[in-house]
Amino acid sequence: MKKNITISDPSLRDGNHCVKHQINLDSICRYCKFAESSGIPIIEVGHGNGLGASSLLIGQMPYTDREVLLTARRNLNKTKLGVHIIPGIATIKKDIDIAIDIGVDIFRVASHVTEANITRTHIEYLRNKGKTVYGVLMMSALANTSILIEEAKKMEEYGAEIFLIMDSTGSYLPKDVE
Repeated sequence: MKKNITISDPSLRDGNHCVKHQINLDSICRYCKFAESSGIPIIEVGHGNGLGASSLLIGQMPYTDREVLLTARRNLNKTKLGVHIIPGIATIKKDIDIAIDIGVDIFRVASHVTEANITRTHIEYLRNKGKTVYGVLMMSALANTSILIEEAKKMEEYGAEIFLIMDSTGSYLPKDVE
């Protein structure tokens, strides 16, 4: 059986956690150029917790989401630009519309593994705008297979084109994923 693997590099988003959300614009520019020249198909950028998450409580970035996304967009031609969205943190008017205007290609809309219902508004809005939307269930090791399937079906019903199971707890072994 032939398997298709697509690399989606979240280093400029998830990796932002390990530097307290302080990745600078020059680093974003250089990393995007390197990823593009390496043929990486998708780069995800932003605050570690996604669009709209920069705050005193969660951790402040030195730049706005707009500045970060514009920097990445200017340095990506073939590589697609992606963002992570958690409803309740990211709002449609304040965060998502700006990302759409900048030209973000892929929107990963995420929720806790048992709360896919909170993604409905965001997924449907983005699909109605013609955007590519991935549904993401975070903390997936905290639910059994039947719950994962039930929640994934909700995201599919809302319009998610791809479904991701995120091992946020670092619990999975290869046999678990299989």
